[in-house]
Amino acid sequence: MLTEERQKSFVLRRGRITSNQKNALDTLWDRYVLKEDEYVDSFLSDKHSVLDIGFGAGETTTYLAKNMPNSSILGAEVYLSGIGSTLSRSNEEKLTNIKILNSDIVPFLEEKISDCSFDLVLMFYPDPWPKRKHHKRRLFQEGFINLIQRKLRKDGLFYFKTDWNHYYEEAKKLPFEKKKWKVLDEGQLDILLQELPETSFEKKALKAKRDLNKIILQKI
Repeated sequence: MLTEERQKSFVLRRGRITSNQKNALDTLWDRYVLKEDEYVDSFLSDKHSVLDIGFGAGETTTYLAKNMPNSSILGAEVYLSGIGSTLSRSNEEKLTNIKILNSDIVPFLEEKISDCSFDLVLMFYPDPWPKRKHHKRRLFQEGFINLIQRKLRKDGLFYFKTDWNHYYEEAKKLPFEKKKWKVLDEGQLDILLQELPETSFEKKALKAKRDLNKIILQKI
């Protein structure tokens, strides 16, 4: 299993939580956040299903939930500040098709998600682990990509973004086997995915003159 071979791709840091985020965590947690023993397949069922890995402040997650009301949107995030913001926004928008996972995505996918469950998996700006000795902690690696491929339905998409050029160049070297994946350009995506809102993280990256690199794979 991939879980046994890897180091975690994140380190939990104690970040500042605003009063609005804390209030959302206190009052909305039970409504939106998955319980440890919750049966996830019933939420995904036969609907068009999306997984957003490491959703940050949740701008993309809630945008998709609002604009794809007949889809099931599952967001995964380990940091409470981001979850708090997403809970607050979900409540304001009265979203009913969104669930949040607050745990490591790899064992969750391996142990609790059936194969062929998602139509779209997003992973935007994961921790780049810039130091060479930490590169093995990066999430975008061959074993993880194979795991995502299994969890996607036929013709499903995996959409990856990073503002770290070295991470992008290393990711492009992975063997995306022709029998498993087709590489797409952004222009081949549905218009909804071409017009995703610019996130707070992307604004900071652009202000710092960092490139927003993308890899889009379609399961064959």
